[in-house]
Amino acid sequence: MKNSLRILTMLILTAGLLTGCGYGRRSVRTYPDRERFKVIGIDVSSHNGEIDFRKVAAEGIEFVIIKATEGGTFKDKKFIDNIRMAREAGLKVGAYHFFRFDTPGYMQGLNFLNSVNGRDLDLPLVIDLEEWANPNSQPTTMVLHRLSEMLDHLENHGYRVMIYTNKNGFARFVKGRLEGYPLWICSLVDEPEGMEWQLWQGTHNGWINGINERVDINAFNGSPAEWAEFASGCRAESTIKR
Repeated sequence: MKNSLRILTMLILTAGLLTGCGYGRRSVRTYPDRERFKVIGIDVSSHNGEIDFRKVAAEGIEFVIIKATEGGTFKDKKFIDNIRMAREAGLKVGAYHFFRFDTPGYMQGLNFLNSVNGRDLDLPLVIDLEEWANPNSQPTTMVLHRLSEMLDHLENHGYRVMIYTNKNGFARFVKGRLEGYPLWICSLVDEPEGMEWQLWQGTHNGWINGINERVDINAFNGSPAEWAEFASGCRAESTIKR
């Protein structure tokens, strides 16, 4: 009897774990709350694997921000395909660059623009600014100098720019310095406070039909009319590639 109970308990626990890990139909987690935020999106890179963007769009996802580049030379191998398939699925599309603290900003700007220049994007170009995976030995003043180089490079080529960071990055780099830029803030579960923000990344562990890996879920802070204005294009000066 004890052995039977143990087996039954293990089966129940296993079933619960499988459900929790997303087996069966997957859907968006409760953060951010869809009752409060009407425009929900995701951000992806090659780490998310093959994505069926039509299934993603059918989940009510309205936008996707796709990794393009990192540092001075790295290019995400899925960037171009992800843009094409997301556009075909009717999603609003943006692109982001992971900023390296130890690389000159103008080199990072060159790398980013080499991938995005002229492409059909709806959202401001994003600079992903965070301490995670970066060398903390770099002084704040040096990081800000390199960031300023990259911002200047993108803006001189006619692009709108948005900054992505978390609470630590906001306190170290943005507050009192770069608050004029649109902000995409990572604040897991808790809604951001004490700052003005346009996008909120509320979880790294969302499940969306069409993606076999956990994915970041984001919300836009505004009305549908404000969203239409915000997602009106990256305003590149060069010819659009389709």
